[in-house]
Amino acid sequence: MQSKRFKNSVLWIFVDGLGLGSRNPAVNPLAAFRPTILNFFDGALQALPCGGLCLKTDATLGVEGLPQSATGQTSLFTGLNAQKMMGRHLQGFPNQKLKELIGRWSVFQRLKDAGKQVTFANAYTPEFFERPSRRVSVTTSMCLTAGVALRTLQDLAADRALFMDYTNRLLRKRGHATPLRNPQEAARVLHRTLERYDLCLYEYFLTDLIGHRGTMRQAVRLLEELDRFVAAVVEQADLERLSIILTSDHGNIEDMTTSSHTRNPVPTAIWGPLRKTPASLESWSIDQTTPLVLEFLCDSL
Repeated sequence: MQSKRFKNSVLWIFVDGLGLGSRNPAVNPLAAFRPTILNFFDGALQALPCGGLCLKTDATLGVEGLPQSATGQTSLFTGLNAQKMMGRHLQGFPNQKLKELIGRWSVFQRLKDAGKQVTFANAYTPEFFERPSRRVSVTTSMCLTAGVALRTLQDLAADRALFMDYTNRLLRKRGHATPLRNPQEAARVLHRTLERYDLCLYEYFLTDLIGHRGTMRQAVRLLEELDRFVAAVVEQADLERLSIILTSDHGNIEDMTTSSHTRNPVPTAIWGPLRKTPASLESWSIDQTTPLVLEFLCDSL
């Protein structure tokens, strides 16, 4: 149960490379089974279980070409149209210009400037700290520039963090002695992690990796498990006090006939008090998400 101080807190789940695809099971792995909660398909506004809503969200932001992670995530987490500012979609890791935008305008930095408590739930391996790289993800750049502490495998072992693969299977394959977690256990850890914060962000990007390199069978299995995880997160939440938002940066895994990204819209799924706040439900884009969260948590900035 969350304290009164953090009554209007937000849990933000970012799923890389998940678009709104067709209901053709030969194309879209989400159509190959019956999702409990990830009813994310192309079309109009979609009601979700537990009082949720899925907004059809534009990820292209008026720029030709396939949406990519560096610009898409910068737009998502700053509220700026990074694609338009760069004049193109930039893949992979943010360059110096994007890092400067992140350092000034990220949702982490702006909430901290407003006196709010923010955290990143993901755990980093020892290798990350032992061999630091100049090429870091948008979310890592957000943490580094806003002074948000990076969680470790010690935090994970103490149930204070999740790995990007919340089951820990990948960590175990790499030789780390971490316990296997099922989706329900991982959901409980995530709820425990967010208790003292106004905003808690968790990033999951196996969807993008499988979309690029995996098979349809792998994609179906991954999404079935992700569906159970998100369902457990929502079902365990006190949605009178906690808002949950799930977003993506571009399409990919919803179309397994191609190994590239897609121009499909992406989901913005919302549960809890934040569900009532979007002004325009018919037209939504990824750069509107951070302003929505800021307005909700701060009234105005």
